[in-house]
Amino acid sequence: MLRRSSLVLWALALALTALPYVPFLGGWSGSYAALTMGSCWGFMRYADVSMALLPLYAVPEPVIVLVGFGLWALLAWKGMPRWGRAAGWLSVLGITWPTLLEFGFAVPDLLTGDGCAQTWAPFLGEGPSILGHVGEVLPALLILVAVRVPRTTPRGGIARTAAAAFAVLLLLGLQTGDRARGKVTEAAGEKCGSWDLRYGPRPVGRGDRETAFVCVARGQEYVLPPKLRDLPDAELVAFGRNLCGASMRADPKELGRLHGETGVSVDTVETTQALALLCPEVDAREQAEEKRRQAENDEFTATAKKRCAGLPPHRPRIRAAVRGATSMWSDYGAVTAIEDEEPEGTAALDKAFGNDLVGAAKGELAILTADEAMHVCVTVEGYGRRPPVERKGWEKVVEIGYTSPKGELTYWAEAAADLPNPLVKGPGRYRVRVHMRGAGAAMKDDGDARQQFLVMIFPGSSRGTEVLR
Repeated sequence: MLRRSSLVLWALALALTALPYVPFLGGWSGSYAALTMGSCWGFMRYADVSMALLPLYAVPEPVIVLVGFGLWALLAWKGMPRWGRAAGWLSVLGITWPTLLEFGFAVPDLLTGDGCAQTWAPFLGEGPSILGHVGEVLPALLILVAVRVPRTTPRGGIARTAAAAFAVLLLLGLQTGDRARGKVTEAAGEKCGSWDLRYGPRPVGRGDRETAFVCVARGQEYVLPPKLRDLPDAELVAFGRNLCGASMRADPKELGRLHGETGVSVDTVETTQALALLCPEVDAREQAEEKRRQAENDEFTATAKKRCAGLPPHRPRIRAAVRGATSMWSDYGAVTAIEDEEPEGTAALDKAFGNDLVGAAKGELAILTADEAMHVCVTVEGYGRRPPVERKGWEKVVEIGYTSPKGELTYWAEAAADLPNPLVKGPGRYRVRVHMRGAGAAMKDDGDARQQFLVMIFPGSSRGTEVLR
């Protein structure tokens, strides 16, 4: 026989499980602090198990309650109340297993500490998340009472003690919902004024490191996704420390899973620099890597200088007034020289594409290189009069006009200190003759510092372009 009180309890349980599906209540997105990983062993295991059980999350609790009610009602009507009670217990398990899973894996993390309490806070009750626990536990209690089979013997002391302990634990778990969200440091505030990814002081001590990380994580667009920047300071720091662990382990599977769950790419330059502010181990690794890169670059540059210095010097047919030679780095497929400030446009470079070698604008020269980024060997000579044309041994020779506003063409990319001013007559009109060879060698393996340029500059009024070879 179906008791009216049991029907009422089942109806209340169904209503409570349906509440989170009301659009207003179901729209809360939760906190992303629970996506932290690394030092929180229990949470890492919880994330793995949750992913494995992901299809079960898609089953709505009201459906589970309705199915449980149907089975219970059928079995109770058939005179099998104990089997009906078992159906009710199964429906209770169906709506409470996510919470039981969370509490089960949270216990070892909460016992060990290490910032994991902040990691689990959104799951165990922070703000609106408490509604989820009430929506699971209270309906479960109603169903257990509804399917209760009257006892013929009094309940023992052990059973009463277990029930009381469960109630206390339930109240303690729900009480965590009263926890304050925590301090949130504003990135634009006075406290964050001195912290930056690349510039400013380096943090000293744990407090400075945490403040620096919080400031740059909130203020720098590419460090963390927007959904994570508004976490309370303590949660953000805990999340950052877990990212440090993932960064140090550098396990591709872990990094891929982390990116999929949080949107964070730990191996980006900005995120790595932010983690170096927070975690000494990441900072030490990055400093060692920077020293290694610097030593490698110094060796690379020294090899290029040695290679260019070993080339036979040019022997002009008339005496040059000034002469200099050096290795020079090519940026974006060109080396440039200017007399004053960096030009706003690309007039000289655009003209160079017209003859595939050299172009000029007022106060600016641009010479095209074979590759976009490499060292080239450049010799610059300044003459008081026009030197004879030299074609032999060069792949290409082009002569153009150049107008000097100040008579000081000394800013040759990175090599200003190694090259003299070739404008021997001061401001005025000049001719620039550029010779090139080694373009093919520059495009092969170990092609750095294989392309050579000879730049002759002398007074001349013509503005035309002559392709001499």
